[in-house]
Amino acid sequence: MNKIGIHYGCFVTNWMDEQIELINKVGALGFEVFELGAGYLLEQNDEGLKRIKECAEQNNIKLVMSLGMAPAHDISSSVPSIRASGIKFLQKAAEVMAKCDITDCCGVVYCEWNKTVNSMNEREIAWLNSINSIKEAVKAFNNNGVFLNLEPTNRFENSLINCCDQALEYIEAVSSPNIGIHLDTFHINIEEDSFISPIMKAGKKLRYFHIGENNRKIPGTGMLPWKIIFDALTAVNYAGPIVMEPFVRPVGEIGSSVSLYRNIMNLDHYEDDLKFALEFVKSLLE
Repeated sequence: MNKIGIHYGCFVTNWMDEQIELINKVGALGFEVFELGAGYLLEQNDEGLKRIKECAEQNNIKLVMSLGMAPAHDISSSVPSIRASGIKFLQKAAEVMAKCDITDCCGVVYCEWNKTVNSMNEREIAWLNSINSIKEAVKAFNNNGVFLNLEPTNRFENSLINCCDQALEYIEAVSSPNIGIHLDTFHINIEEDSFISPIMKAGKKLRYFHIGENNRKIPGTGMLPWKIIFDALTAVNYAGPIVMEPFVRPVGEIGSSVSLYRNIMNLDHYEDDLKFALEFVKSLLE
């Protein structure tokens, strides 16, 4: 059965808030996968990374690295020094992953998160810059035996990869065994024509799957067709993690980043709500 996980962003207000203590929390809640922030992980020294690894082992938690590239690390940039900084960042990420026994880095790894362009020509240049940069950066992932997974996100969050077809085109151009696809139901709901098609197209290249409702609340509280989605995952024999990524805390760095400026759910009994969502997802896997 797929391991069920949760993203750190559903617990904190800012991207660099303390995360190691959350490993104990998600373990106690019954989750098997915890997605930590790349920035937080890369700021740790070797002792800090050892503590994170040991805490995950004690809780029987599989760790995953979550990444949305910052403007200073935009590997699709027209500025060579920014691309070089992004490549170096990804290379370091691969090394840190190996130290923590993290096999997968997922998210907007191919350009600045929330990147915009002013023309299709500008987008084409950014696309080629990104592919050339990834070809260099992915060597570190190959050497460390870890994976970099591209997440198609909606048009309001990036201008390079919005759908599965674009992710497949990008992967074919890079041609590396250590690159996979990371799909997310929130973004599928905005950009794709169906929930089935992108899952079927990704097929064996699908290494990671995010679940969240149409409004980014916890699964089982919105209007997404969950049985159809999980039937499609079964059809492609998807055996990877299924990870909740609810964003429900308004304002702060995280709320502002996802344009959330109102309370979309009562957080007084949030952990009970997460337990409900966990049981809901488990029922879909039965």
